[in-house]
Amino acid sequence: MGDRHDSLIPLSDQPQHALALAVVIRRRFGIEKGESIWGVAMVEIIQQAYTAELIDHFEAEETVRFPEMERHLGKLALVGELLRDHASLRALVQLLETSQALPLLDGFAALLETHVRKEERHFFLEYEKRMPADEARRVGEEIKVRLAKLCPGF
Repeated sequence: MGDRHDSLIPLSDQPQHALALAVVIRRRFGIEKGESIWGVAMVEIIQQAYTAELIDHFEAEETVRFPEMERHLGKLALVGELLRDHASLRALVQLLETSQALPLLDGFAALLETHVRKEERHFFLEYEKRMPADEARRVGEEIKVRLAKLCPGF
């Protein structure tokens, strides 16, 4: 994977953290403590990651990056897919509040990994290739300002 356009940098750490979380779930790291204890711990980690990173990441994409890209390039099927992924991930986080079933954890991990890969391999490439450079910079700056307000110390 080459260097990303500067406008994509403000949200660049979250995908790596999300992939790491998916790997932990998929490989069952720590499950030797017992399945139910592990499930509760994973749900807590997922909720922390969701609150600390994913909510702000989704909000920045949904209110700034996606609309601006579609404003310049027209309606994009890929944006619709990513928005559906966001909604499904939110729903899974809510379901995990009441159930730590392994299939739910696996579903969350699989969807999270698929979503990140879709962004990295398709959306980011389209964004870098097709977004006007000056608009991409403006969008990157707007996202940086929003994140600074949402996450002091950013």
